[in-house]
Amino acid sequence: MSEARWLITGASGQLGRSLLAVEGLPQDVTWVGCSHAELDVCDEAAVRKLLREVAPQVVINAGAFTQVDLCESERERAWAVNARAPGVLASQLPAGARLVHLSTEYVFSGDAHVPVPEETTADPRSVYGESKAAGEATVRETTPNHVIVRTQWLFGEGRNFVRTILDAAREGRELRVVEDQLGRPTSTDALAAGLVSLLATEFRGTLHLACEGTASWFDLAHEIVRSGAALGLNPQVPVQPVASEAFPRPAPRPRYGILDLTRSRALGVQMPHWRVALERYLHQEVSRNG
Repeated sequence: MSEARWLITGASGQLGRSLLAVEGLPQDVTWVGCSHAELDVCDEAAVRKLLREVAPQVVINAGAFTQVDLCESERERAWAVNARAPGVLASQLPAGARLVHLSTEYVFSGDAHVPVPEETTADPRSVYGESKAAGEATVRETTPNHVIVRTQWLFGEGRNFVRTILDAAREGRELRVVEDQLGRPTSTDALAAGLVSLLATEFRGTLHLACEGTASWFDLAHEIVRSGAALGLNPQVPVQPVASEAFPRPAPRPRYGILDLTRSRALGVQMPHWRVALERYLHQEVSRNG
């Protein structure tokens, strides 16, 4: 049996780390992971050289400029990484290879009142969202052999909302968290497993993939503190709900960012509820901290 190579860009990020550690890969598949330091996805010559050398059957583009507020002041960087680089990868794909490009609910306005399906017209309200929507469009225009996966509210190994809340609770700091922004908290471990399951299908097109269940940031913070206290990770610090206006930011956040999961469910890609995924993550925190 010949070896199949699956290439990950952004391999040192939260999702990249989870992908490199994921279980359930086909026996003939080997990961090739490239961090930003190892591969500048904006460098077409470097991308072309690497793809020729590796000849991957699958390319997962997990690299992105995700600092939403910083994108507002560094627009050129946001467009280079989030809009143009996906097109470079798509244009250099080996024949028959599939590009899996990660995107976000920020491509939508955040004004919906029901879970947002894949075919909803993009209407971003931030530079980050605009650059990600442009990246999606470039991938679609460049190769039909693509899977655009929109996900949201990721937490995994590294800096993220869960770790920030845990650190604040451990230090006994007051926790005031926004309650009027809604989404699906999603662990990168669950997302990585979902992507492997998705790649077992022949699906091409756009797909939403996130953990089951919905929450506000306040709901998530409250559950982090409650579950973390039970595991001995932090004291029981009260979490106070506040409106978005209490934390003015350069980039607007989607008030309603809940992604519709009907398509991924129909494909048989099963994702855990976010509370289950969070509990697994917190148990890992216990292990990491002895």
